[in-house]
Amino acid sequence: MHSVVSLTKVLRSDIEANPRDPKAWAVLIGLRICQALIGLPLGAVTSVPFVIAYRLFTEWLLGIELRPKTQIGPGLALYHGTGLVVNDHVILGKSVKLRHGVTIGHAQAGGPCPTIGDYVDIGAGAIILGGITVGKGAIIAAGSVVVRDVPAGMIAVGNPATLRLKK
Repeated sequence: MHSVVSLTKVLRSDIEANPRDPKAWAVLIGLRICQALIGLPLGAVTSVPFVIAYRLFTEWLLGIELRPKTQIGPGLALYHGTGLVVNDHVILGKSVKLRHGVTIGHAQAGGPCPTIGDYVDIGAGAIILGGITVGKGAIIAAGSVVVRDVPAGMIAVGNPATLRLKK
């Protein structure tokens, strides 16, 4: 995000994805501002106070771990958010939906993290771990534990997750 125009477009998309949800707006506005500041020349230094404030607010007060280093497409929807943990090496596509209690990260310390495609809907309490890919338009059902790739348009259900076709 190197320009005010692109920041504005992404923020508009995020806000539209979270209608009437000021908590999600606050998290996403803070996230996008930190990402924009980090992207500036000397951003690693000048963004520090903003990143610290953002992380104190989101992690300590709201229980949402969504760090500015994470690659996140526009239109991220946060439903309730509390207990949300997304490793900063995860890649989230555009228009992804995340619900409370979701964990997305590596399966072992320092290991690879998931890549989540565009328009993926992730249910409450779902866990997605390892260097896997969740394809475009997939659905991860609530409470599912996903440790293998999920092809585009499929539904992952259960622990361990099994794949089903969308109806």
